[in-house]
Amino acid sequence: MSYRRHLLVARDDRPLPELYALRPYRRSVVGNRTRDDNWQVCSLDSGAGLGDSVSLLVEVAAETHTAALLASFTEGGCAAVEGFSRPYGYWQSVLGTGHAAACPALESPVFSAEEAAAGAAKWAEAASRPVPPEALLEVLQAPVAPSADAVFEELLNRLGLTGVTDTSLAEIG
Repeated sequence: MSYRRHLLVARDDRPLPELYALRPYRRSVVGNRTRDDNWQVCSLDSGAGLGDSVSLLVEVAAETHTAALLASFTEGGCAAVEGFSRPYGYWQSVLGTGHAAACPALESPVFSAEEAAAGAAKWAEAASRPVPPEALLEVLQAPVAPSADAVFEELLNRLGLTGVTDTSLAEIG
């Protein structure tokens, strides 16, 4: 599977690239953008080779003492989103209605869109940003036009992580 980049989202007082959990990927960091309340979006290029994304999310959540989120964008414009929080565990989704079928490079999500929305709502609760699952389901099922980046940005906004108008590679790097 070929990814063009990954966006890691977590909250910490220091820049996310300084986390111990990210030490193997420091050469792949191409930017770090701060959002409201010390939430950050750390951009990793295609060379990151993340391997076990769930372990990375668990390590980042443990180190930052908060929830962590990872979006992985393919060369074909598809995106998978995964989240982890200590009290509620793991969830994942592919952005866009029927988008998984159009993106064979992405593995089939373990969760339905409804289950992913419920998991994302619990993630938001753990991040002290409560939001109803219905608001997240609307975004998770939104078409990815014009881009998966725009849908991911809307997901961050719905999760209450506001403050940056664009998380594209050009803006972060």
